[in-house]
Amino acid sequence: MLKSKSCFLLLAIFILGVVLRVLFFPGNIYFGFDQARDAYESQNIYENFDLKLIGPSTALENLFHGPLYWYLIGPLYLMGNGNPEFPALFLLILNAVGVFIIYCIGAVLANKLVGFLAAFLYAVSFEQTQYALYFGNPGPAVICILLFYLGILLFGIRKKWWGIPLSMFAWGMSIQFEFFLVYLGVIFLALVFVFRRRLPVVLRPSRIFVSVLSFLVPLSTFILAEIKYGWRTVLTLAHLISSSGGSRDLGKIITVYFSNLTLHIRHNLFSFNENLARVVLIFLVGLGFYFLLRRGKERRVAVFLLIWFFSSSVILIFGNPELYYSDIGVSAGVLLLVAYFLVKLFKKSVLISSVLLGVLVISNFSLIRKQNPQGIINGIYVQEGMLLSREKEMIDYIYREARGRPIVVSGSTMPLKINTTWAYLFNWYGKGEYGYLPYWTGEVALGYPGSLPSWKSQETEYVMFSIIEPTRGVRGAFIENFLVEQEQYGVVREERIFGVNPQAQFVVQRRQ
Repeated sequence: MLKSKSCFLLLAIFILGVVLRVLFFPGNIYFGFDQARDAYESQNIYENFDLKLIGPSTALENLFHGPLYWYLIGPLYLMGNGNPEFPALFLLILNAVGVFIIYCIGAVLANKLVGFLAAFLYAVSFEQTQYALYFGNPGPAVICILLFYLGILLFGIRKKWWGIPLSMFAWGMSIQFEFFLVYLGVIFLALVFVFRRRLPVVLRPSRIFVSVLSFLVPLSTFILAEIKYGWRTVLTLAHLISSSGGSRDLGKIITVYFSNLTLHIRHNLFSFNENLARVVLIFLVGLGFYFLLRRGKERRVAVFLLIWFFSSSVILIFGNPELYYSDIGVSAGVLLLVAYFLVKLFKKSVLISSVLLGVLVISNFSLIRKQNPQGIINGIYVQEGMLLSREKEMIDYIYREARGRPIVVSGSTMPLKINTTWAYLFNWYGKGEYGYLPYWTGEVALGYPGSLPSWKSQETEYVMFSIIEPTRGVRGAFIENFLVEQEQYGVVREERIFGVNPQAQFVVQRRQ
């Protein structure tokens, strides 16, 4: 157990992390199609006992995340009567809990000072505040990844046999939230090999059984889904691996990979200049290999953190890691390496280490102040500007202008012709605040959750609104065709713009 002063310090760091994550809440909650879909599916599980075996779709056909995220946020939606702010706040605080886990990793790997400093850097990390704001299934994977590495350390350094089942359980949970984290299996084998001398403590039938069961329990939904759907995930993965060779530009893949790592350096350590961020990246890699050439604890720290640092390189076999969160969890290893370096530097020069720490803090604070009021970065979500606060403001405007009369709405949506986002917002907020629903007109793709009453008659007096969602990621021809279609409902009497950035703003046209 930590001493009382240590507990107080760690709790203070946790509170700082929570404050930085809720600093602009709830005005910066992102709410687009994915969030609306998740809202419907998660509540449907509990309201209609509609149990799910597969979760949200991935970017690849026939591959799906696990449904655990829906099971996790469903009760929070119900507690808030459908208000997205409830699960969003929970995810913010859940991310901050990583402060305690990364402290434990640092303390076990090196010492308590490294643990405290790593916890502080995690608390103020801009990237981690972004993952806290990430209102989607990959967000909670950060905590699972930290537990994954903590379990291996407890096994390898503290000789705790139950570190292996903890790590395997956390690995399975990571896959539930983000499927591509299946690659952590390679990292697990690599680190177990590093600590292979500890294997005798776990090589008993009962302990092996517990370890395997710990991995299979979080994967149970995948196993049942595979049986039900003819092993389509296994077949898809086999096809991806077999076709991943061929003529690929290896140089480009590696360049993109290190560009992504540089971006994570900017979002955790040094954001002021991209070229200097590359220098910091090279310095950290060199520092890791320098420690690797040393003996004793320094070599152990270097081996562990270098494997962590380059862990996402495993997915290069499938091509360019284009998604921002393809390196999810990697930055925590970077923060631990920096914490270890600063603690060692502190013993030689308090001034230099303090200045470097101050630069890191200022860098992260400046990014938090600049970006977090606008919500999640567009590297995570293409359709920038889909903020819940802005959407509620638009709905208020629509109902005020209607003055109790029937409302007809049509929207240029992303994905195209899918009105799930607006179906949820009008059903939850519009009807809840104003007592009635608008009609929806225009073609609607079938098979997606959520609905609004269709407009079939123009005999009754009504007020018509055309909604144009933020256009980043949307072809200009789609917007032009949409506006041409809207002319059948009358001329534009008023146009309201919500937002400043032209590609991240909503446009609402009142027609007559």
